[in-house]
Amino acid sequence: MKLVGIPAYNEEKSIGDMVKKSLQYSDKVIVVDDGSTDDTAQIAKQNGATVISHKKNEGYGASVITLFDRARQENTDILVLMDGDGQHNPEQIPLLINTLQENNVDVVIGSRFLDTASKTPGYRKRGIKIITSAANFGTDFKVTDAQSGFRAYSKRAIESIHPTETGMAISTEILLKISNKGLSVAEVPITVSYDDDSSTEHPVPHGIAVLMNTLKFVSVKHPIPFYGFPGVALVIIGSVLGYQFLDAYLNKQTIFLGSLMASIILFLVGTILCVTSVILFSMATLIREKN
Repeated sequence: MKLVGIPAYNEEKSIGDMVKKSLQYSDKVIVVDDGSTDDTAQIAKQNGATVISHKKNEGYGASVITLFDRARQENTDILVLMDGDGQHNPEQIPLLINTLQENNVDVVIGSRFLDTASKTPGYRKRGIKIITSAANFGTDFKVTDAQSGFRAYSKRAIESIHPTETGMAISTEILLKISNKGLSVAEVPITVSYDDDSSTEHPVPHGIAVLMNTLKFVSVKHPIPFYGFPGVALVIIGSVLGYQFLDAYLNKQTIFLGSLMASIILFLVGTILCVTSVILFSMATLIREKN
């Protein structure tokens, strides 16, 4: 079965058209109404979608988690996820599905940046590229659009991926889980419409929050460069400052309290980071061996 899943929050203007067009290329469309206060759920039902409603707004990631759970329950062969705000073009669903089947890959990502004619606003493009660079550091493959919400998943991917992030960082979390599970990935160029950008979040704090969560996931997978190397550097700097303090005190009978305090703080923080890196590395190794 080919299932199209659409997370939606207050998308009454676009959801009806999205559902009708998506039904042309799938066996079923499920809309997760994430606590909308408008008529999103009612319009989706009227246009042929099965609607799952969250009692309150839980976040984009929570809707994606619901869709993965439902896809597993319905023994879905292909799950296509796309946003409900009208930015994605349902007519491109066959492009993702055909690429998935013909190339025998597990996940196909629709990228805004493979199309040279992409009209993605500059501020979005810069922010997404920064997040994508961070995400690529934590995976065994490289993508051009880590934040794309237009993706197709094979049955193997549906069964293997169990996301937990309830916010927008779920896109990155899924990429890391794809890498951890050894799943294959392909990208295809898609077009995105920003004519009616309905985003309710300010792009700067929103982008920073997603980046921080992305770094959180990446750092857990690569604790040595994220925690170990900075920790060693801080220990060395703290030791140098401590040596300077002792040298001044023993030879010149001068006390530099600033050097002493800085030395202690840097040494302690560095030690904590080093221990953290060792613990996380050990845990990651055990998990990989268990899997």
